Amino acid sequence: MGSMPGAKPCLVRQSQKPAAAALAIISRLALAAAFLAVVFVVAATAAPVQAAPPTLGTGAPAAADAIVGSSGYFWALNYGTGVYSRVQATAKYVGEHVVVWVADGAFFTDISANNLGIAFDNVVYPTVTAAYGSEPNPGIDGDPRVAILVYDFDDSPAGSIEGSFYPTDIDLGFASGGSEHSNYREMFSINSAALLMDPGSAVAIGAHEFAHLIMQYQDVMLDPLHGQGAAPEAQWLQEGLAVYAEHLCGYDSRAQSFLSAFQDDPNWDLTAWGGGQREHYGASYSFVSYLADREGPEFIKQLIHQPLDGIGGIDATLQVLDPTGFGDRFNGLFDDWIIASFLDDKPQLLAPYFFTNLDLHMRDTLLTGTPPILADTQVKNYGAAYLTFPATDRLPTFQVVVDGVDGSPLQAALVSWDSTGVFYPEITRLELANPAAGATVMGPSGYDRHTLVVWSRGAADSDVSYSFRYSGASDPPGGIQFLDMGGNDPFYENVSDLLTRGVINGYEIPKGSGLWFFQGQNKVLRSQFAKMIMLATGLHTPENEFAGHPTFGDVPQTPPDTFDFIEEAVSYGIIKGYGNGRFGPYDQITRSQLVAMIVRGAKAAGKPLSPYTGNERVFADVPVSQIPDSLYRNVMTAYTAGILSGSPGKDGRLYFNPTSPATRNHVAKMTANLIVNYLEAAAGSAG
Repeated sequence: MGSMPGAKPCLVRQSQKPAAAALAIISRLALAAAFLAVVFVVAATAAPVQAAPPTLGTGAPAAADAIVGSSGYFWALNYGTGVYSRVQATAKYVGEHVVVWVADGAFFTDISANNLGIAFDNVVYPTVTAAYGSEPNPGIDGDPRVAILVYDFDDSPAGSIEGSFYPTDIDLGFASGGSEHSNYREMFSINSAALLMDPGSAVAIGAHEFAHLIMQYQDVMLDPLHGQGAAPEAQWLQEGLAVYAEHLCGYDSRAQSFLSAFQDDPNWDLTAWGGGQREHYGASYSFVSYLADREGPEFIKQLIHQPLDGIGGIDATLQVLDPTGFGDRFNGLFDDWIIASFLDDKPQLLAPYFFTNLDLHMRDTLLTGTPPILADTQVKNYGAAYLTFPATDRLPTFQVVVDGVDGSPLQAALVSWDSTGVFYPEITRLELANPAAGATVMGPSGYDRHTLVVWSRGAADSDVSYSFRYSGASDPPGGIQFLDMGGNDPFYENVSDLLTRGVINGYEIPKGSGLWFFQGQNKVLRSQFAKMIMLATGLHTPENEFAGHPTFGDVPQTPPDTFDFIEEAVSYGIIKGYGNGRFGPYDQITRSQLVAMIVRGAKAAGKPLSPYTGNERVFADVPVSQIPDSLYRNVMTAYTAGILSGSPGKDGRLYFNPTSPATRNHVAKMTANLIVNYLEAAAGSAG
């Protein structure tokens, strides 16, 4: 009896847990993790301890003397109560490398125990020790054989925790105060309830837990700082290596189920272990498999023996194996793994973006909508988002823009691929290592599919997510995509028309970043629209023929282009000013002023709008008037020409809002309608 010492329980089957039971299991796992954290701190200051083993009970044989049918006693944790008790078990298999013990009352047949023992002796032990190194042998109990204890963990739901390895069973120097329940044997446990649900998983679980045992020895007990602060391998890397051991032994059923969960939900933080989700096991296993593909088996063995842990341990191992400084490092390998995870199932494999021993089919987000497709999402630290745009024509190039939160550690690449498999994919990286965490890239032509891959590399084991905005389109007008206006915006078509013609532009924020915004709700100044109408009507000339002859006293002659556009508009009768020698160049243009300048601009271009001659009151706020060039006549002329439409009010009537300042959206709509629906249409009919 007593408190729960540090343990390494394996795999919570999330898909089988009701919500209440899930919370209960998570609470118990959190308690175990908290105890381990305390254990690590104490071990940092304690001298190595290896006490003499206690007597486990009357009639319990020494480990080395076990024969089939022998009884033995073990400390075993009841996961339902969090309390240890001593259970009696019977040796069901005694082999060269393993003794399989089955607790009294546990449902695990003699045939199953025999099959487990034979597989461990002939496959698991030689395979895992060759790949990872030896366990302590003969170890703490003087027996060269590993003990496997099969008992009912009494977890809830039953079988949700499949196996466990407790470091204090083999390493009393690992934790002070947690060794009173040590079994003083090289051993691990398997949950008989889990085997009832999946009888064929016993050997795979055995390989998994045996890998943990070896890692404790190779990484912690052989560390020069053992008992003085040596810590175990990072949990995420431990679990990836443990599942990889299952694969090495040829037992891939569990490993494949982990991969399937990860493939369906790839946005998982590789480095922040969250309690045993299947997706996380799949991510860690996939990454370790990629490391093994790229760096080879000797790297894996050296990594397990490396005293440094996690990302630091990976880099230290790479440095040892290639001290030139020009070899691979974790950051580059992680980036390549993210892309390889997506490209592995594509017809043409592009080195190094594929797996040798795995077949991955990552679920991407299939985007829909009218290009440019603009959206916001987020990616977890050391996670990934795969965003696939709709199929495109092959001829045009494809542009993507990414804008993250300033200073966020985002990484991104545009993956251009061929759905027919004729061409090799191409990878175009976005350089996001700038204060704005944003960039624009143009992918190659010749591809019909394009996927934006975004991931992050922040501080390891920090459970955070990073938001970003993205946009993608083939050959966007003017080579610009606005990060505040996508193709589904009701004003986008108008803005696109004007952008293509050079009539309007956007704002690059910050300057030089390549990140553009339209800011459609901003108000338009009278001087700005003077320039737009001259460009829209095609009446502008590059010469500044009005220099030195200002019409308005409040229009400065510098900058010269502003002065020139205004004077040109005056000369064509488009602008009349306020009538007191003032134009008000920096005043916001109202909707009534806007429509008047549009009507005059069409006339100046030689394609006047057909004057409205009726008396219908379409807009509730525009009273009928017979005066030429009045608000009513201009608004109705533009309305019947299809240039403006007004807005419905709360009372169901249509309003024009003549005195309201015109926004960039309003100006774009009216100006584009003038060009597309009238000026160009008139030119076409005249020809």
